[in-house]
Amino acid sequence: MISIVEEDFSLEEALGRLVQDRPTVGGVTHFLGTVRNHSANGTITDLELEHYPGMTEAELGRIEQRALDRFDVDAILVIHRVGRMRVGDKIVLTAAAASHRAEAFDACRYVIDHLKVTAPFWKRERTTDGIWHWVRSCPGCEAAASRWDDLRDLEHTHPVEASAPDTDHGECAHDHDHDHHHHDHHHHDHHHHPAESDTQPISWLGLRCGILTLSDSRDRSRDGSGDALQQLVREYGGELAVRTLIPDDRQRIADTLADWADTHTLDVILTTGGTGPGPRDVTPEATRDVCDRVLDGFAEQIRRAGLEQVRSALFTRGVSAFRKRTLVINLPGSRRGATHSLKAVADLVPHAIRMAHGGGHE
Repeated sequence: MISIVEEDFSLEEALGRLVQDRPTVGGVTHFLGTVRNHSANGTITDLELEHYPGMTEAELGRIEQRALDRFDVDAILVIHRVGRMRVGDKIVLTAAAASHRAEAFDACRYVIDHLKVTAPFWKRERTTDGIWHWVRSCPGCEAAASRWDDLRDLEHTHPVEASAPDTDHGECAHDHDHDHHHHDHHHHDHHHHPAESDTQPISWLGLRCGILTLSDSRDRSRDGSGDALQQLVREYGGELAVRTLIPDDRQRIADTLADWADTHTLDVILTTGGTGPGPRDVTPEATRDVCDRVLDGFAEQIRRAGLEQVRSALFTRGVSAFRKRTLVINLPGSRRGATHSLKAVADLVPHAIRMAHGGGHE
């Protein structure tokens, strides 16, 4: 039983669902992580969590199944919140129901320890001075994970998703100690990326841009990745000519890309979402359907930059390609993933556009 939610949840109702219609259950153990008011960054007022839609649910499902296979339990429950939270709010609930308490205790600990080091979440916290800090890796989470044979030699998937001011994404975010969740997600500051370490500012002056968000579950009011990309386009001096959000439908995506390139005469189209291995992740296929020249190097650089932070960057299948003179860049669906990926190649975009118009190398 896996749920990722933005709203608060009832502990009593969740545990009630876990034991419903399971007469063999003799006990339930649970772990509830809440937002505490302090961390290494200082006194905390707010916490914000992001995740990689689709990929996160898949990883939590794998953890659940491994726990069911390993322990003599009747059911496993995981509820994880994302979005903005305040001190005292619930972040994560893991629970196990079994005939005997020993198996339930072990399974519950197994789930939370694995979740903290392999599930793709990213966390940042705001201190009383109003500054947001990306949470760095959690030694305690890694130490807890080392008790399990299947994690002992694992290179934690989370190292970090970059893109934010401080670090990047993720980390241990669950418990009130904010530090459980994410293992090590985020850590790589953007200064690891060539585009950001350059002394020359990135300039997209004169470039007409479009932002296309692909999601079956979000709408424009919750399009954090689209909002973040729009801010970046403006920071780079580009003109945002069109932006929309549509479902993960291959034909519709292809039609939109073709229309924007041909009718709106855009220089750059940034897509966000639909680049993973899931059955509804069809953005790369739709992009190839309407483009004629693939820029393999862009996609490779985006993946390389992602791997500095999260091993799950290996799952991304995004492509970058031209439709005539319009450059389409596929970016991940999370806000941090989208901005981090764009920053990895943003400095080369104007040069690529010039070449598409017949210009040479600088």
